[in-house]
Amino acid sequence: MLGKNNYYISSLFWSTLAKILNAVLGFITVPLLLGYYGKAEYGLLSIATACNGYMSVMDLGMNVGTVKFYSQWKAEGKIDKIFRVARSNITFYLVIAVINAFLLLGVAFWGEHLFAVTHTQFMQIRACLCIIALFSVCSWGTTVFNQLLIADKQMAYTMKIQCVQTILKAIAVAVVFLANIQLTTYFFLLTLIIALACIPYAIKCKRDGLLQDFLPAWYWGDFKIVLAFSVSIFALTLFQVTATQSRPILLSIFAQDGASVVAEFRILEVVPQLIIMIGGTFSGVFLPKTSEMVATGDTQAMRNFAYHWTTYTTVVVSLMCFPFMLCAKEVLTAYVGEQYAGLSKWLVVWCLTVYIQMHTTPGNALVLAHGKTKLLVRVTACACICSMVLNAFLCKYLEVGSAIVSYFLYTSVVIGLYYVSFYKKLLKLNRLKMAKCFATPTAVACLLFILVYFMPVSEMIVGNDNSRISNILVCVVKTLLWFVPYVFVLQCFKIVDIRKMLSSR
Repeated sequence: MLGKNNYYISSLFWSTLAKILNAVLGFITVPLLLGYYGKAEYGLLSIATACNGYMSVMDLGMNVGTVKFYSQWKAEGKIDKIFRVARSNITFYLVIAVINAFLLLGVAFWGEHLFAVTHTQFMQIRACLCIIALFSVCSWGTTVFNQLLIADKQMAYTMKIQCVQTILKAIAVAVVFLANIQLTTYFFLLTLIIALACIPYAIKCKRDGLLQDFLPAWYWGDFKIVLAFSVSIFALTLFQVTATQSRPILLSIFAQDGASVVAEFRILEVVPQLIIMIGGTFSGVFLPKTSEMVATGDTQAMRNFAYHWTTYTTVVVSLMCFPFMLCAKEVLTAYVGEQYAGLSKWLVVWCLTVYIQMHTTPGNALVLAHGKTKLLVRVTACACICSMVLNAFLCKYLEVGSAIVSYFLYTSVVIGLYYVSFYKKLLKLNRLKMAKCFATPTAVACLLFILVYFMPVSEMIVGNDNSRISNILVCVVKTLLWFVPYVFVLQCFKIVDIRKMLSSR
């Protein structure tokens, strides 16, 4: 039991540390690189990254399926099956890596007219895409070894490697300023650091006997078991990834100045990504618990879980989202400069979208635990297509705002599905009660938001001073003016019972 406890504690510690380091690095490097390379050139980096990001769909959901079956077979003592599928995966991901590389090279040499950029700018995008293609085999190879390590309960090791990667990325940023290196050189260093993770992963797998050898092989009988399960995951992931990763790509194609608009998108993305990263820990905690409830058929436990944790999740996410919505202008001014303060309205909409999206995390965990994803896939597909069309159409009018408004539409449609169908038909929940669990803390948060928003806090504290320190000070004061009454009202009216939350099973 001690070993098991150590596994969870160690995994949680290193996973949290890796996320924090990555978040801090991302938060710091955006204004630094933006200021050093300029808005347009930084946007080119983002375009190349977005093109490669979408290639993750070629995984076909195998990453989730492989870990599931590796863990199952290890418990059953079917080690030979793991060896056969692992070698089949080497073949599978090798093919994907080659396809990935050729697709990127195709865009690099024949896709100039796809993007709203100058010829000089596209030459830099071409160089970045060629760099990604060069390291494609190593990047996808890392996936093979990562699956084996995770299934062997060595997540802590993989997170340690990610921590080292983050430190090396920080060094690469320092090199930019110390050695005055070009954008493509920096991108090469960044891609190299990511690709090199393949080496320690492979050594660890070989040393611990998780893999017999690295020679590709093909055992279709065993591989198809994993593939059959993974395809259902892939169908859902395909449209979820498309809805997120396509946004900067569509901006680069349809916006008048693709590079600059994508740079604005990346600036705004930092805050929502941070919220999603922190809030995403709920999913990892909820899914094993809900799977247990579904397996035992404990209907009452599922209902209690859904009602209580929808409220708790809403409160936790509101504590992260509302301060950023309240201080959007000050946050952007302090972060990247006054010239970007006009983007604050889009930051508010994006944070609101994340807030709405994440309150259904408990319900989503229950749906996934039931394995009833067909309807979710269909609705997600329709929402994704409508979102992409709207994004492309609005680009000329709203520029970066088109990506955020279209994603709000996508999220609203998917969330609507939970209230219209899943809550009542699949989970047998009271939809009004579920809506109340979300609406009650939201109403309190919104009321206090309005009150603080119209307070002349900035004028009273700093006057006309628009320095970075002054904006940070205004953010702190506004947050406290909202936060303290919010927590007080929640406790006073017993909207949230902390003791009940902690004892919830």
